[in-house]
Amino acid sequence: MPRILHIVNGDAFGNKLRASGIDGDILVWRESLYEGPIGMRMSDSALLPLRAAYMNQRHGIPEALFSATAKQQEEALDALSAETDEVVLWFEHDLYDQLMLCYLLSRLHDRANRPFQLSVLSLGEFPGIDIFYGLGQLSTDQIASLHRTWVPVEVGQLRLAHQVWTAVSAAEPYLLASLMEEDLSLLPFLIKALQANYDRYPSMYNGLNAIQQLILSRLKESDRPILPLFQQISDELSGYGLGDLQFWGILEDLRLCTEPLLQISEDRRLPQYGEALPLDFENWRVSITDLGILIHNGARDHLSINGVDDWIGGVRLLGRDQVWRRNTATTGLLKV
Repeated sequence: MPRILHIVNGDAFGNKLRASGIDGDILVWRESLYEGPIGMRMSDSALLPLRAAYMNQRHGIPEALFSATAKQQEEALDALSAETDEVVLWFEHDLYDQLMLCYLLSRLHDRANRPFQLSVLSLGEFPGIDIFYGLGQLSTDQIASLHRTWVPVEVGQLRLAHQVWTAVSAAEPYLLASLMEEDLSLLPFLIKALQANYDRYPSMYNGLNAIQQLILSRLKESDRPILPLFQQISDELSGYGLGDLQFWGILEDLRLCTEPLLQISEDRRLPQYGEALPLDFENWRVSITDLGILIHNGARDHLSINGVDDWIGGVRLLGRDQVWRRNTATTGLLKV
């Protein structure tokens, strides 16, 4: 019987795939590649400590655990051999998954003599589901219906993914901006994902990225309970693949900066990795500050006041000036 390895995003879907009865082994890829510094190989000895420190500071993930997990999954990828007949990549339409897909295809790009068939199943919708967030929504029966619907990866797709990952991991955004003007249809969800990535840059208008701007827009309407706010932003920006930890991190950026743009009714740290939600979490409310209103309206500039220290792919955003920003009236990035 052919030996199949399925590579998937997240343990929740991995468990459902296992329960669906589809044959094969499962490798869960545990990474959040739209956060922190990245490179051509995520287990690189210089890069990995930087990523581990970033994830610890932002989400409370123990550095040793993060590094060990990264090394284990990279070693599993390197260990693919003639004993494996087919590798199937299961990924969704959003930025989170499309970056992961491009990374894995890029890593496999140079293995021209690989002994196994490389296949992909990439979805942006599913019959009967109005808002498709991802594969984790599906029941085991729905997952079982996808058996053998995956298709072989084309050479052109491997090359494109390698180009994309090279551009995303570059220290400046020129390559990626140029690539976004080209035909990316070999990976049909890629252009929307890269547009979402572009929207993560602070704007020329007020120094906010698109996610921050939308959060403040909703809070200008009224203060919100924190869990419904997360659900609403996730629905409106489904192309990002926002998880709860990522969302809490975005809120903390706006709350704990030098001059806060929002406040939370409970003056406590938001949950981090491995922590249960506080018992009263559903009662926590988020509201916008007076400065947040001014910045949202473009009367003040977030970066000029609070600065930034973050990464978009390989691009470091640091300080109050000479930071890469996006033009909201046209396309393009400027360092100002």
